[in-house]
Amino acid sequence: AEGGRLAFDTKFGALNPYAIYYGLTSIVLGLVWFVALSTAQLFYFVTRNRFDKKRRIPVFLSHVWGTLLLRMTRNFPVMENRDVLLDFYKQQKAAMFVANHNSWMDIPFLGATIGWRNYKFVAKKELERVPILGKAIMCAKNVCVDRSDRRSQLMTLKAGMNWLKEGVHLTTFPEGTRSRSGKLMKFKNGAFKMAHKMQAPVVPLSIVASAKIMPSHWMFPFRPGRSICKVVVHDPVESDGKTEEELAEAVREAIISGLPEDQRP
Repeated sequence: AEGGRLAFDTKFGALNPYAIYYGLTSIVLGLVWFVALSTAQLFYFVTRNRFDKKRRIPVFLSHVWGTLLLRMTRNFPVMENRDVLLDFYKQQKAAMFVANHNSWMDIPFLGATIGWRNYKFVAKKELERVPILGKAIMCAKNVCVDRSDRRSQLMTLKAGMNWLKEGVHLTTFPEGTRSRSGKLMKFKNGAFKMAHKMQAPVVPLSIVASAKIMPSHWMFPFRPGRSICKVVVHDPVESDGKTEEELAEAVREAIISGLPEDQRP
């Protein structure tokens, strides 16, 4: 059975002993993360935002939390072609990172792959209500979009373009939500519109098998992902010389090329 004989259901999702261990580790580290983020917020208030205008500190704190959590729970993913990313970083160009999405684990996997860089998520506004994560999103000035509000979508576009102009990477899941079937869904165009308008390159990432350790009906992952999950880095796709639609199609094809058959559309 999925999760073993000791698995059981709750109204928040399924659990087993490993999931409980992961959850407790996440919460304990999360409390330290919360205190550190609160200290950063106080620093910005006292200094009236005169320092760290690109909000590098909260991104660093969040990366420490994510890296420790993945390492302590044996979930750090295998990364293929990461040398492509390291070569790209030498160019000192801001990029839009996009990946497929079918598990909560995609978020720390994405952060681990990008590494110790300043980047902002383009995320749905509902995530601001998630405990601790919401504080991290707001403190780091990530880009949040209210999909029911047209004005919010325009403000999101402007905010994302400003970060790219400032040399800060953006990252998002262009499907807009988790795929419940595991197969790649249709892309929304917001990420590609930002990159195309700023002529920024897009780095496609294929996240493999994250739903095999944490499907949507589990509260936390039910087994370690170190030997199961991987992230495939693809060559950056240049916006220059392409229409917005051609850019999106090239990125989609790259992501599909790194996915196993059961995750392809």
